[in-house]
Amino acid sequence: MWSLPQLDNRQQPSWSSVATIVLPSLACYYVCAILTIRFYPFFVRMAFLPITLGMLYRCAVSLDMSYMYGSPSDRFNHRNETLLAILTFLGMRVIVWTFSVTAPKRLDSRKPSAVQLCFAGRYHEWNWSSGLHVPAEWRPTKSRIMFVLATLASQVLHTIIFDFLHFHIQSLSPNTFGSPAEAPFFLPAVGMLLYSSIQSAHDACAVFCILFFQQDPAQWPPLFDHPWRSTSLNQFWAKGRHQIFRHEFISLGGRPLYALGLGPSSILHLLSHWGLGRGSEWWTIGGYFIIQGVGVVLEGIWKKLTGRRVGGVLGWIWTAAWVVGWCNIMMDAWARAGLMGSVFFPNGMRPVDMMKKLQ
Repeated sequence: MWSLPQLDNRQQPSWSSVATIVLPSLACYYVCAILTIRFYPFFVRMAFLPITLGMLYRCAVSLDMSYMYGSPSDRFNHRNETLLAILTFLGMRVIVWTFSVTAPKRLDSRKPSAVQLCFAGRYHEWNWSSGLHVPAEWRPTKSRIMFVLATLASQVLHTIIFDFLHFHIQSLSPNTFGSPAEAPFFLPAVGMLLYSSIQSAHDACAVFCILFFQQDPAQWPPLFDHPWRSTSLNQFWAKGRHQIFRHEFISLGGRPLYALGLGPSSILHLLSHWGLGRGSEWWTIGGYFIIQGVGVVLEGIWKKLTGRRVGGVLGWIWTAAWVVGWCNIMMDAWARAGLMGSVFFPNGMRPVDMMKKLQ
């Protein structure tokens, strides 16, 4: 019976592994982008798909990113989680690219490149972004410098918020949350913790791509649209929450089975959870996103029966209860896998520690 590979077989990253494992995987991803941009015949794209998926899989299961000072550490297993999440998403992308029936084109009529496709977040300003909700921009997009400065300010702010919340969670139980040991977990702050970490990473990527790839600030609209204000599950998942994976998730399972629309999301999070090194839990990790899809279906049934959409104060209570309530089970699994005991900053660079020194 097939099973995930043994974690002990993963190797420490080195220049050799980068050259023989990482770069070939990224090269295959880039070739898939070329085949898609130039819209080669389906059989050509299909022929190269297994090679790309095989290389991405090899990279995902071969490297152990938790090494620090020559030995692996549970406190850095979150790097493996990130690696698995990225490579799983790239795998989903190349599958969608391969089976796409329309060539990707930019809405501004500029000739697209494979590099642009590789880094196209949400496919904003592409023909594949039909139906995409783009939050209102609050930063000055006409000035590249001012946009970068505003984004940097947001990145610093959300990094500090993330670290303060992470420190708060660890301080509640230093022997469990403060270490990679197992620990049952639930805190209302976890929602803001996840939000601030994703927002911080997105801001950092925006600054990097604008400065080094000379991308236009308009290509990096806000990621979230006040998810805490959502008065329905449909609004939360379609508008409030980030839409980074939207096109891939819809293409792989969003229509017509709406309850399975979040199925690809469950797979993505399930595999990234495996990267933490303590196995994976389908019902707690993957089941959360399936049950969210069920909630969206229930809202559709409510509309058909009553003729009214879910909304208002009662809609907000319903949304918060369904999203946060079920999230308790999922976050408990993440905590037991050691995520809350992770170290995200180099020694002496943690914002909380730096502020302590100023006192």
